[in-house]
Amino acid sequence: MEFRQLQLFVAVAEELHFGRAAARVRMAQPPFSQQIRKLEEELGARLLARSSRRVALTPAGMQLLEHARALLVKRAEAVTSVQRVAEGETGMLRIGFGASSAFGVLPELIRGFREKYPGIALRMEDRDSLDIGHALANGELDVAIVRAPFRYAGVDTESLRRERFMLALPEGHPMAQRRRITLASLANEPFVLFPRDTAPGLHDTIVSICIEAGFSPAVMHQAVSWPAVISLVKAGLGVTIAPASAQAVLPGGVVFRNLPGVTIQAELLLAHARHARSVAAERFRAVALSSRL
Repeated sequence: MEFRQLQLFVAVAEELHFGRAAARVRMAQPPFSQQIRKLEEELGARLLARSSRRVALTPAGMQLLEHARALLVKRAEAVTSVQRVAEGETGMLRIGFGASSAFGVLPELIRGFREKYPGIALRMEDRDSLDIGHALANGELDVAIVRAPFRYAGVDTESLRRERFMLALPEGHPMAQRRRITLASLANEPFVLFPRDTAPGLHDTIVSICIEAGFSPAVMHQAVSWPAVISLVKAGLGVTIAPASAQAVLPGGVVFRNLPGVTIQAELLLAHARHARSVAAERFRAVALSSRL
């Protein structure tokens, strides 16, 4: 039984006239009638009662008409659904992000994308940079917002935004009242930072900023996310260097200060697989790049 046969059967079941039904589907009557007979043979049931004056549905025909209409509707829905996914109007977009990229640019991008493409469902996945690299290369994620540097085989990146690094310290810290804080003055301070294996590129960048100032930071406490790092700073366990957007989770009791002389900037990247990007992923890329700074 084929969809075309069902279409022909519905036509004759609604018209109750072979000539009008054949004309309705733009088909000659002899082959039309042959298809209906073939359908009856395949089902092993008489669907239409024919006479020289009229055509009527048998009980089996009435039952098939109900199912045939439902199947044809489902078929049309399936075709439309597939086409909308192929055209990037619907579907699923899997977005990876690192903890620090959740500040600033990511919420803006998600709001902008959902306004423009409300039919595309988003699945957000918070992972460390190593997991994100593998997931993009293996097709487990479509796109990701990550911190530079970020280099993985089979993955391309494009710059979205640059921002300065800032010093975060407890509100009661002796340096918190200074107008100017040099990085070198932090040489003997305990630092709070995230483990290197969660984002090695960003970790090494922050450490290199300190090394350029003449010291290696004494990392006394670690936390796996920026909110947790900032909370440990608030508790007075140390200071940290963070992208300016980390102020988005600024709790009471923590102050951010500029670091004069620090020219290295934190950079956010859009990462995506080098090949076989979906239409939805391309549309997200277009939205992301149109809003970059």
